[in-house]
Amino acid sequence: MSTPTQLGHVLFRILLYRNDAAEILLETTSEGFRLPVLCVPAHRREAEEITGAIRTSWNLETYGLFRLPAAVSAHPFVHDYVVESCQADTDGPLGMEWLSMGSLSVEAFQTRSDFAAIQNSLLILDQYRGNELPGPFGKPGWLRTLTDWVDRQASAAGLHLTGAVRQLNASPTFSLIRFATDGPALWFKAVGEPNVHEHRVTIKLAAAFPKFLPDILASRPEWNAWLSVESKGSPLGECSSETAWAGVAETLALLQISSFGRRFELIEAGCRDLRPCMLLDLADPFFDSMTQLMKRQTKISPATLSRCELLALGREITSALGELEDAGIPNTLGHLDLNPGNILVSPTRCVFLDWQAAYIGPPFPSFQYLLEHWHRFRGEDSRHEESLVRSYLKHWVRFASTSQIASLCRIAPLLAAFMYALSIPHSINPENINQQTAGYLRSLSRRMMREVRALGERKALCIT
Repeated sequence: MSTPTQLGHVLFRILLYRNDAAEILLETTSEGFRLPVLCVPAHRREAEEITGAIRTSWNLETYGLFRLPAAVSAHPFVHDYVVESCQADTDGPLGMEWLSMGSLSVEAFQTRSDFAAIQNSLLILDQYRGNELPGPFGKPGWLRTLTDWVDRQASAAGLHLTGAVRQLNASPTFSLIRFATDGPALWFKAVGEPNVHEHRVTIKLAAAFPKFLPDILASRPEWNAWLSVESKGSPLGECSSETAWAGVAETLALLQISSFGRRFELIEAGCRDLRPCMLLDLADPFFDSMTQLMKRQTKISPATLSRCELLALGREITSALGELEDAGIPNTLGHLDLNPGNILVSPTRCVFLDWQAAYIGPPFPSFQYLLEHWHRFRGEDSRHEESLVRSYLKHWVRFASTSQIASLCRIAPLLAAFMYALSIPHSINPENINQQTAGYLRSLSRRMMREVRALGERKALCIT
């Protein structure tokens, strides 16, 4: 039997509170109270889908707090999600009722597991209130506190909130919310472990390279949060023109060149240090880790890589890093997650978002990630691809010869796969890698092997 997730949807029991969790919304049936259940699309932004479904189905404005731990759920395919109402005194939807917590008892419920989920959620809410659990966005009423702060920042900038709020991501330590104003919208973003460095990196990059990042209106360090002005433009995508893609490629090169000479201050701000010297130090530990992970594979197909193959792959990586250093192109700012959704394009500006995966190191692999998405959208359209490549490379001829640049382009796919693998948590610590991550790292190692085999076949690219 297919599960809801396999069918493209996820089921959530909704624990919807209001008035500082003094009341909860329950379905009323002849057999007793029960928690309402919603079905939302899988593999999308959870908080946005749940609050959107509540708005559509129940005509209530809400915001998400957190998922309950999986062990609390009575059914493996139903998750429990804690939500708070933005309204204090609206009537319940048809067949549902707002009930005070003091009036509830286990006997009043259709199933005991619903009452147990409520009790557990109240315990966790108390822990967030008392700061026993980390995270400012696990406490009831946090949206009011945040909105007051955003309103003050907006007013100082001559903007006024309209009241329209769109929550995209939610957890006790992470948050992504769009606030509409009478001018450009404002975006609030907060990050928690293991991404707390993104706050420092974003603030630093926005100050250092304002032409290429959104305008930061305010920062809230105790939340690892910042408020930015919505940039004009649309995300780069499959339907974007070749001219738009080429403009992004050229702008990326200009941003990277702008970062020359600032590598140490950017590393100090939180950018990952992936300079060739560091990559060389990480190569042996990484391939030792991959040797252990290959031994863990239980499937016959795809074939594992032997230790001899992994050692040979390590030598190819070392050789490629040597080529990189010989070319003399400086280390620059890079982005290990340069996907089209992180790039906004307008007629006058190109803006790069979401710098959790910022690094300092060889510049060309960042462009390779962009090129990988182009291939997914357009296939092997060599004519337009060469135009894209030329737009990126034309600014680098000031720093290396055309033959050196062509050589670096040949090895960029191999280095891009290696650097991305190193960005995965615990990639050189196999004891802490779960089964899913282990499989992904094995796949990346096979990708590196394919790139090595393709090196001799890859054509030199025309730069001029």
